Amino acid sequence: MKLNNLKPAKGSVKSKKRIARGIGAGTGRTATRGHKGAKSRSGYSSKRAFEGGQMPLQMRLPKRGFKNAHRRYQANNPGSFAVLNLGKLEEIAKKYNLTALSTSVLTAVNAIDNNDLLKVLGNGELTTALEISANRFSESAKNAITQAGGKAFIELKLNAVQGVAHTEGTDTINVALLAKHFSFVNENDLVHVVADGTISMKLTLEVHKISDEAKSQVEELGGSVTLL
Repeated sequence: MKLNNLKPAKGSVKSKKRIARGIGAGTGRTATRGHKGAKSRSGYSSKRAFEGGQMPLQMRLPKRGFKNAHRRYQANNPGSFAVLNLGKLEEIAKKYNLTALSTSVLTAVNAIDNNDLLKVLGNGELTTALEISANRFSESAKNAITQAGGKAFIELKLNAVQGVAHTEGTDTINVALLAKHFSFVNENDLVHVVADGTISMKLTLEVHKISDEAKSQVEELGGSVTLL
């Protein structure tokens, strides 16, 4: 055996597959890459979830399940409200044997949708003394509630109240200060504070009504609540 006689074992070395060398070679024309088009090109890559140019699925589906509760994203003058008349509210109160109605209660009985802002109008007759908390009242509705022996509370979110405290540089909030910042609140109005999101400031509140959750948040930060 000599070096010039050395050969690899039979069958161990195969010729490289030579593509695109004509139809007679068996690997010509489409060069073993199927038919023509972007996917047959060298370096082709597709964007994830690309659907050929039509609107992709993740953009067609509705987006639900998130609401930013920070005060900067909460509009004080929204374009639309869920509207209920006094006659409808009395009907709901009698049906469920209630004496106090708020947005959370009305959401629970499916009278309004979750996160709706509520405006109460004066149509219908109110014969029951009800405590009604809403985001807005018409003057006729407010007068009718008072004449029936009930109370009309302007409902404000706790983080909106914190926003007033932050703007004024104070930790004591009363109705007069709220009336200064919110055009729909008068100094003679009754104010009901409800929890929405969380707060980070110590607050001293002087309001007419407050939800248990909102009161707990205030007290956990060392604040206090005085009911007028």
